[in-house]
Amino acid sequence: MSDTAQPTLGNEATARTETGEIKSQTPSQTAPTPPETPTPAEAKPETQPVKTETEPSLLNKEDPQAAGAPDKYDFRLPEGMELTEDGTKEVDTLFRSLGLNNASGQKLVDFYVQKLNEATEAPYRMWNDYQRQWVDEIKADPEIGKRLPEVRATVARAIDGLGDAKLANEFRQAMDVTGAGNHPAFVRAFWKLAQQVTEGGHVAGRGPSPEGQKAPGEAPRTAASALYPNLK
Repeated sequence: MSDTAQPTLGNEATARTETGEIKSQTPSQTAPTPPETPTPAEAKPETQPVKTETEPSLLNKEDPQAAGAPDKYDFRLPEGMELTEDGTKEVDTLFRSLGLNNASGQKLVDFYVQKLNEATEAPYRMWNDYQRQWVDEIKADPEIGKRLPEVRATVARAIDGLGDAKLANEFRQAMDVTGAGNHPAFVRAFWKLAQQVTEGGHVAGRGPSPEGQKAPGEAPRTAASALYPNLK
């Protein structure tokens, strides 16, 4: 028996409406009901396990130096620089406490040496800068700037005039070592003093005049009397 629905005959009661009209023989198409979409299960937040960390006890703690510290540090120092035995021990203890390997320790040593050199050379650079400034000021001085050869000669005569060669030499060395010989105030003051002690030049004495030693009315001495004073 076929499962296909058979059309209703027109003379059957079921084929007519209450008013006698024939019903439509086209089977009604009922829209299929879409399948139900399963409702997704409500997402529940995942519960994260609580992590608990147990701090190592005193006996189980690792020494930080074990990570990278070598058995013995081997540092390179610049030529002429040495590290004392006590200093070596202090550096060794410090670097081991920081867990530094030899390469990292060498970087710190190089950095320290660089900064030490800069700090050591700073006063000398400043001293040289001052010397250049003083020399430039003296050369620009309107009174003595163009007379430096004369100023040096006058000061040199005053120093030599002390009559003590050793003292004169040491005084000149002191002017060079301290830089006082370049200081504008020293140069001006010493030049003025030198002018006073060297003004007019040195006059050498020759003893009393022979004419002043004659007796009153005595005739001038001849060459023969000078050679033979006892000759009458």
